[in-house]
Parts: sequence; C-alpha cells; structure tokens
Amino acid sequence: MDGVLPRHTKPGTAPGTLTGREFVADEALDFTLVEYTAEDVQVLHGVEVDECRFHLGTPGRTWIDVAGRPSSDMLRDLGMAFNLHPLALEDVFHANQRGKLDLYEGQGFIVLNDPSYEDGVVKLRQVSIFFGENYVISFHDHKLDIFKPVRDRVQMAGSRLRSFGIDYLVYALIDLVVDRKFPLIESLASHLEELEDEALGHPTKTTLSEIHQARRAVVAFHRIEWAERETILAIMRPETPFIMPETRTYLRDCFDHSVAVLDLVESYREMTNGLMEVYLMQSSNQMSEVMKTMAVITVFFMPLSFLAGVYGMNFDRDSGNMPELGWKYGYAFFWMLAAGVVIGLYAWLKRKRWL
Repeated sequence: MDGVLPRHTKPGTAPGTLTGREFVADEALDFTLVEYTAEDVQVLHGVEVDECRFHLGTPGRTWIDVAGRPSSDMLRDLGMAFNLHPLALEDVFHANQRGKLDLYEGQGFIVLNDPSYEDGVVKLRQVSIFFGENYVISFHDHKLDIFKPVRDRVQMAGSRLRSFGIDYLVYALIDLVVDRKFPLIESLASHLEELEDEALGHPTKTTLSEIHQARRAVVAFHRIEWAERETILAIMRPETPFIMPETRTYLRDCFDHSVAVLDLVESYREMTNGLMEVYLMQSSNQMSEVMKTMAVITVFFMPLSFLAGVYGMNFDRDSGNMPELGWKYGYAFFWMLAAGVVIGLYAWLKRKRWL
C-alpha cells in the first residue's frame, strides 16, 4: 500500500521496544514550547528537553510540539522526561500507524495522519498527540510547522484557546489535521479529472498505469480517513478523560468535517473505478474502429478480387469460354463493372447505416 512502511520487529519482542524501524537519517528535532493562561502566553522556539520538562510542572497549560522523526535513543529520553507510555512511544517510533485513541493512566494518546499527495502517490505522515490534565505534547514527522495557525490563535488575547481548557487545544490540533486534507482532495480531484479527459480523448500507454496508481492512492486515503473518523468519534465519548462537555460540541463539528472528507474520498474511489471502465471502453472502441475499417476494405475488395480471379482464368476464348477476352472493349468493360460493384456496395452500406 502506498506510503505504508513495513515493521520489522521480530516476533516475541517485548512490547514498547524501540527497534525494527527502517533507517531514518539523523536530524535535529525542533522543539517549540507554548505555555499559556487566560491572561498571558509564552512561546519559546528551539528549547531543550530539560526546559520542556520544567514547564510541564508549572501551573499554566503547556503545549510542547516536536517536529521531526526522533531516533530510538532520543525518543526513549523524551519518554522518560515527559513520562510517556512505552507502548505509545513505540507507535511514535514506527509511525504510519492506524488512526486511534489509546488511554493510559492519567494520559491520552491520539494518532492521526497528515498525508501529502505527490506524483500520484499518497505519502503518509503521522501526527501523534499526548494529552493530560494541563499539557499537550505533539509529534509530527515532517519539519514543516503545520501547527503554526493554532499557535497564532493561542497568542491572540481573548481567544477560546486561552479561555477554554487544555482539551480545546486538543480539539484545535485535531481540527487542523482534518481540515488540511481538503486541499489534498482538491489536488487529487484535479488529477483524476485530467486522467478522465485523457481516457475519454486519446489514452496513451501510460494512462492505464496512472489510473491504477491513482486508484491505489484513493484506497490508501480512504483507509486513513475511515480510521480517523472512528478516532474522533472515540474522543467524543463521555468516558474519555480530560475532554469537557463544551469541547465535545466543537468535536462534533470536527467529526462532521471528517465525515465530509470521507464522503469525498468514497466518491473519488468510485470515480477511479469508473475511469478503469472508461479506459477499457475507449480502448475497445478504438479496436472496433480499426476492425470496422479493415472490414470495410475487405468488403470492397472481395468482389473485385472475385472479378479479377474470374477474368484471370486461362480458358480458351476462341471456344467461346470467355468471349470478353477477345472483345475490343473488354478491358474498359471490366473496370466499369468493378466501379459499378464498388458504387453499389457503398450505396447499400450507406442505406443500412453501416458507414
């Protein structure tokens, strides 16, 4: 499946073991810390792990965003510093997990996906969110600062993010990840429309492979969205800790957005199936046109071949077997007869509407 990285953990390995991932080049992680209350907000970029750990113990609400894919040693240190569950750390380490909500003692863990659509392939990029009573710790695979719009809203005085609890920040992050899929769907829809025009017009040798690749991308996208919808539904349940009833109202709107995305993906999945049929139908029509042309040529030349065969026989004309051979106008008569046969066949085929 497109974008899915295989896991190579050996059977029987202890749960929470951070091994078995395909090699990822070491890169510096980017830590962004946001500590805020209803009255004040502090944003720190490029902070160290120890400083993040210090702010987790302060009375204010704390959000730590970690950009990049940490190595096993770095992730193990982060787990000890932030008191993160080993099973959740394993999911962060391997990435490209199915969307889900896991609840541990005093902590919730959410897995979402922020895919990209490049060259007809859906590439998965995991977003992991830990949340507790007064903190949120988010991980995302790419260095792009995808949560900047939420951070900007936190810095606005009087925003709901400042006046509501930490659960509203969790909602805002989920909502942003869901809404980022709408531009992706527009790119996917534009690509499918181009393939449709190509399939209906002049399909090339690569058209079928591109349609198949787009179909695989839509199937992968559908799998992501189905799990994400179920994840948001799980977060909305009353038994989910740290999520207040007033925040569930906003989560319902987020759930509606995820359903809308899933509906669009399902419609485009049907469209890709239809594109395969359109391509095959167009190829069949082209073959039919070729066969029709060859059949018409055969129909016209078959009687001419018969006439040429008859007058090419070497019977004795002096014995009256083929008197036309000795006729002065025999050659002209042959071509007039051939032209009459062709014209007659053409008129008959047009009357039958076969041409």
